Amino acid sequence: LEMHVWLITVNYGDPAPTASLLESLQACQKNTLTIKMGIADNASQSTNYNKLNKLKTDSDIEIELFPFSINYFYWPAANQVINKMLAINGSYPDWVMVCNNDITFQDSNFFNKLEKIDLREYPILGPEIIGKNTRLPLNPFMVKPMSAIKRLYWKLFYTSFTFSRLLLISKKIRDRLFYYNNQSKTHGPLPVYAVHGAAILFSKHFFDKGGWLDDNFSLYGEELTVAEIAKQVGCPVTFNPELKLIHQEHTSTQKMDQRSIFNKARESHRYVMSKYIDK
Repeated sequence: LEMHVWLITVNYGDPAPTASLLESLQACQKNTLTIKMGIADNASQSTNYNKLNKLKTDSDIEIELFPFSINYFYWPAANQVINKMLAINGSYPDWVMVCNNDITFQDSNFFNKLEKIDLREYPILGPEIIGKNTRLPLNPFMVKPMSAIKRLYWKLFYTSFTFSRLLLISKKIRDRLFYYNNQSKTHGPLPVYAVHGAAILFSKHFFDKGGWLDDNFSLYGEELTVAEIAKQVGCPVTFNPELKLIHQEHTSTQKMDQRSIFNKARESHRYVMSKYIDK
């Protein structure tokens, strides 16, 4: 039986990261696999769209391009693409992988490994994602739900842009001091509260159970909304270090104004906390 996968990603501006993602995807072994790629092109401009269209034409992978005149940001754009692909194809595939376009597959057996995973038992998967520059793992994102201290930290973090910079600097120093081991210690699947939004795999079982992607925010709300929706529909969230990816950190957000990113992140944080956590 063939495994069907949709790979959903979001392009903003220069398509070079999307081209790298596609190149690494084409190098993956796809013996019993049908893969379709859905690309959102946020704030689409003809030069970038034409480059994406050339990637589509030259690729042996089936690609659907969805240009958006405005920047919907990551999760809302990905959600629109999933809905459009659902309308085109009529049903969900075995797996929907939503990922940043600055992700690359380093393991050509990624999908062979995925094929062996029970999609009812593991409806939401976070792979091992290693930062290309930092060499630090991004998963598991949160093993347990936010503690009272963590909530306070984020409340303080979002009091002002300046204060958030200071907290970030101190966190970087602390991470450097206390993070000796840059490989995650777990070898098998680990049940966790939340996985990193840079790449999340949803099996069709998640959608069958009533799961959805909340897109009522622009940036940095995907991890917690997925975790909370998973609880609501009774789906476990699992970190699986067998599945490995590389992340070229923040290639799309580094071109944006940091203060406006902070404001968007603050809005997302307030939305997520009020809708899901502080009930």
